[in-house]
Amino acid sequence: MIARYIATLLFIAMVLCTSAYSRSVCGTELMIKNRHGQSLAKPSVQSTSISLCNSEDLYDSVYTRTTDHFQIFYTLSGPHKTTAAFVDYLASYVEEARKFHTEKMGMQPPQGISETHHYQKPVKEGLYPVEILDISLVRNSHSVFGQICNECYGATYSPEENNESELMIENDFRHQPSLQVAYDTISKDNQGCVYPRPTVEFENKAHGYSYAEHWKEGIRVTVIHELYHAIQLGYHPFTKETFWFEASASGIEEIANPDIDDYFSYLSSMSTKVGTPLNQMGQPYGAGILLIYLYNFVDKKIDKAIWENYKKNPNKLFPEQLKAVIDQKKLSVDSLFQDFATRLSFAGNRSTFIDSTELICKDEPRWPEFSYIQLKTNGDNKSAKPAINDLAYKFYSNGSPILEDFLGQVSAVAYQGKSAQIENFKTTNDADLFYAQASANSSIDSIAWIFSNFNSQEYLPTVLKDSTLRAYPVPWREGYLCFTPLPHDKHFIEIRNRRGNLISREKYEGSTLCLEESRVRELMAPGVYRFRVGNSGKTKDFIIIY
Repeated sequence: MIARYIATLLFIAMVLCTSAYSRSVCGTELMIKNRHGQSLAKPSVQSTSISLCNSEDLYDSVYTRTTDHFQIFYTLSGPHKTTAAFVDYLASYVEEARKFHTEKMGMQPPQGISETHHYQKPVKEGLYPVEILDISLVRNSHSVFGQICNECYGATYSPEENNESELMIENDFRHQPSLQVAYDTISKDNQGCVYPRPTVEFENKAHGYSYAEHWKEGIRVTVIHELYHAIQLGYHPFTKETFWFEASASGIEEIANPDIDDYFSYLSSMSTKVGTPLNQMGQPYGAGILLIYLYNFVDKKIDKAIWENYKKNPNKLFPEQLKAVIDQKKLSVDSLFQDFATRLSFAGNRSTFIDSTELICKDEPRWPEFSYIQLKTNGDNKSAKPAINDLAYKFYSNGSPILEDFLGQVSAVAYQGKSAQIENFKTTNDADLFYAQASANSSIDSIAWIFSNFNSQEYLPTVLKDSTLRAYPVPWREGYLCFTPLPHDKHFIEIRNRRGNLISREKYEGSTLCLEESRVRELMAPGVYRFRVGNSGKTKDFIIIY
């Protein structure tokens, strides 16, 4: 009895030392990072020195509920207790989530483990296990999560590096406070067993309600997220890169349950970190808006294609995975990322300047406005030379940035009254011309610049400012192939092979035409080519190498 009392004191000390590190995260992310030695928190007291009650001391009878595809495990007493109503709704929502993922998203179903981790109960063959419990008191918490999973809504637990798993769902959507932790005692075999009492309610910050009170919404948003992790494992077992693992699951929350808006919790932090790569945000959940964009503007089943690509190329990181999928659609991933950044620049109050159908999703007017950098105009109207990391974007207001060495994509928005005009640029010349014309137009109230860089290995070439008609770069090896400066009284160029045979007529507007890499490779094998403006006149040579 004395030994257990001492162990209890040690456990309380451990909770006080570790709970301050906790923050609202997906338990699955904690588990993956812990498995790869990348825990988000480093508890100052290790669980290996603690011996409190056995996990079995904190619950009595374990009950099960089976559905067509799931077996739910729960208890009705102690800190892990739940209610019959909670189980009923969970049984319904988990089936709805599976149907959404497999039918609407086209994903393969999850594969379950044969014995549950916490209650250690066998699972019926062919069913996927779900455990309802207080996740902060899960069996062997520190070996699973690397810490107490205090502010976790749920987790997808996989004991091995394979595609089999189970769901853990928080039983009451409450967690322990960082300070002044309260404790309860449960009697087991005539001995008292002390455990921390969760007193802080999980909150939906978008709509200002408690998940402890609105637990049905808590179940829905947790199940859709965690079951998606279980499905992801079927394509790619736990990896060190958790960015798209978590971002896509957060995006799926909004796509499947657009009324809950739990992802709002992460947008305020994200909106102040403009210029930070999406995969380096600290918490990846807000980046789920990238999947929402891809879902709404590219392909409803695009994430299936991304995860199928992960299965074929498990060692490649997310940018390479997305590029491969977009290339298959004969689109430019750089241009898509720029389009995403441009639409994102209209978040919050700026959303009124464009049609609602052009927004990333219907929630965008309620998002926080993303940060802009103010350009301070100097004598020649140039004051900024943007440099942006891969998978990042920046927004500038007013002024005219220096673009000569910029790696990435650039657009500008001219705000005029209650509307906005968006211009995309291929060259420095075009951007400078736009700025000159906009500055001379007294009806334009302000100018905003949008820069993005999906991958600096592929970028728009800088076009020199002179009057010599040219193809650029020569020789061409990758990226864009541009033709400039083109006369305004013509509307197309002709590309011919070395023998003079016509390869293609490419229409253009403005003074520059740039072909995307996929188009260049489609038209031309390596060799010498010629182009001319219109259907007459002198030709200019250029070389294709790849």
